[in-house]
Amino acid sequence: MAPYVDVELRAQIVGMRKAGVSIRGSSNATHVAKSTVLGIINQYNQRGHCKNNNKPGQKSILDDNNCAVLDAYLVDHRQATLAELLDTIPKCVAPKKPYLRPVNFARCWEFSHKLHLWNPHQWGHFICTNECSFELGKKSDQVRVWKTPNKKYNLPNLQVNHQSGRHSIMIWACFVGSTKGQLDAAAFIEQVYNPALLPFFNQLANAPYIQGRQNNAMMEDGAPIHTACLSNEWCQENAIAKLPWPAPSLDLNLIENIWRKMKSRVIKHYNPHTIAKFRAAIFGAWNDLPAQFLEELLFKMHD
Repeated sequence: MAPYVDVELRAQIVGMRKAGVSIRGSSNATHVAKSTVLGIINQYNQRGHCKNNNKPGQKSILDDNNCAVLDAYLVDHRQATLAELLDTIPKCVAPKKPYLRPVNFARCWEFSHKLHLWNPHQWGHFICTNECSFELGKKSDQVRVWKTPNKKYNLPNLQVNHQSGRHSIMIWACFVGSTKGQLDAAAFIEQVYNPALLPFFNQLANAPYIQGRQNNAMMEDGAPIHTACLSNEWCQENAIAKLPWPAPSLDLNLIENIWRKMKSRVIKHYNPHTIAKFRAAIFGAWNDLPAQFLEELLFKMHD
C-alpha cells in the first residue's frame, strides 16, 4: 500500500506515467520515493482514481461542532494546557428537545419574540399548571461520592435502592406569581379542573401579582389531554383563557422547574420506602417550596 500522498501530487504522478515518463523520472520530478510512485500507479490501475485510502489511526471523537467550539476558544488562548481546556470546555450530556421543522422553528421564534419583553408582573398573571409522575425509588439526580481505591462497594459509597417494586404517583399542581394551588392526584376534568383548578382560580383576587380573576390566563403545555375538546369547552364555560403554544415547541412552563426541585427534595430529605410515605413526602416537598423560589422563576423568565 502506498503511503499517504496529497491527491494533487498523486494525479500529477499518474499523468506523468500516462505521458510515458518512467518511474525514476516521476520520482526525480516530484521528489517522491520510487517505491511510493510505483504504489500510486498500481493503486490507480486497480481502483481507477487517485484518492487516498482513509487516514490510518484512531477515528476522531470530535465532531464539527466540537471542533468549532475548540477553535473559537483557542483563538484567544493559544497557550492553554490540556487541563485548562478540560476545565473550561467540559463535555456535557446533550439535552433532549423535540425536533423542529423550519415552519415550527419560525412559529416558536414568533411566539418567543412576542413574550421576551414581558416583565415579572406580566408573567405573574399566568397560572402555570401541569402534571408529573413521581416514581418510588427512582433517583432524579446522579449521585457522586468521594472514595479511595478498592472501596467501591463499601456501604457509605453505595446508592441503596429499596426493593419496593415499581410504583408511581401522578401529581397535578398549579401556581401563579408566588401563590401555590392545591396539589392533587391527576385524572383531569372531574378530578383536577373542577375540584382543584376552578377553586384556585376563583380565589386569586387577593394573591400577589394578581388584580382580579379576569386578568389571569392559564399556561399548559401541548399535551393531548390539555388540547382536547372537552378541556377547551370546560375552559370556555368557566371563562378561563389559555396562553396559546405553537406545536411542537420547547416547554417554557415555569412549573417544570418545580418538579425537578421537588423530586430531588423527596429523595434527599424524606427518602420514603412505602407508597404511603412516598405520597406524604411529595405533598411535604410541595408545601416546603418557599414563595421566594416561585418569584425567582418569574424574574428568570424576564432575564
